[in-house]
Amino acid sequence: MIKIGIIYNSDKEEAIKIYKELKSYLLSNQKFEVVETKDFVRAEYIVIIGGDGTLLRSFKILKNKKVKVIAINSGTLGYLTEIRKDKYREIFENILLGKISIESRHYFKVKINNNSYSALNEVLLTRETIKRNIVATEIYVDNKFLGKFKGDGVIISTPTGSTAYSLSAGGPIITPELKVFLITPIASHNLNTRPIIISGNLKIVLKLVKPSEMGYLNIDGNTHKKIKIEDEIEISYANDTLKIVIPEDRNYYNVLREKLKWGENLC
Repeated sequence: MIKIGIIYNSDKEEAIKIYKELKSYLLSNQKFEVVETKDFVRAEYIVIIGGDGTLLRSFKILKNKKVKVIAINSGTLGYLTEIRKDKYREIFENILLGKISIESRHYFKVKINNNSYSALNEVLLTRETIKRNIVATEIYVDNKFLGKFKGDGVIISTPTGSTAYSLSAGGPIITPELKVFLITPIASHNLNTRPIIISGNLKIVLKLVKPSEMGYLNIDGNTHKKIKIEDEIEISYANDTLKIVIPEDRNYYNVLREKLKWGENLC
């Protein structure tokens, strides 16, 4: 039997509806077994029902990140959760036929002192409060000094995260199969400070420096940590990748045009 775990956004009526329909469908087929949350480590597939935020929150708690993720969109944009709610049965039929398509997404390991986290989209170091005028950050790449950023903060993103906050801050779009760091300053005080892309085989270290005394770290929008000037934030790539099941007719460039209207005449 193929073991399936399910995570859904319990705050959204549409996600609850899809969850109930999907669970009933899976239980009616003897080739599938629905596993409870405590047994997710046994699951071959985890179904995530909601929007991109639901996927990012779920990624944070997944202990077995080698599991294949089926992300069903019950929201609006659904850039990561791109399986349409009226098409999800086709995915399970294809699983039984052994002809699914998988896309691998690289993600970060983030270490702050003795604590470790994972980031699928981005790591943001920003001001502690709106009362602070700027945050000053030094960035080191494999122990080599890259530069000092002064402004509202700095985003370190994966290619997956390049279409999230970084894009809004003026960063480029990077196709998801690549393994690189995208460093995007936010409202930099230096006009010559622009986004930069570097190899994902390296390690990045962020440090707060004077005049900053305190900062705020945000990982994928759902992990928040106060950062002191003596703290070091180490960012490197994990050895594993997140495996996302994608529709047969899926094309990344179609997604760019459909979801982000990339290259279209909007006037």
